[in-house]
Amino acid sequence: MDHRLEEYYATKKYRGFYKVREYRYAWIGSIHIVFSDGEKEVFAAGLFREGALERIFNKIDKLHANSRKKIGR
Repeated sequence: MDHRLEEYYATKKYRGFYKVREYRYAWIGSIHIVFSDGEKEVFAAGLFREGALERIFNKIDKLHANSRKKIGR
């Protein structure tokens, strides 16, 4: 299992972001998940919960990478 999924399942958070909403659309076979850190919201969708979580984690990782670049200037 991906270490990011393990971290999320253990703490219910990933890098300060937590799940705000989860929608399951059975008629289109999709799950939409929304994560927030209190200021920003990140959205992702997938056929399975783990797929949507992977996309969320990738977006959060990009946000952290961009914020580090801005701080390092």
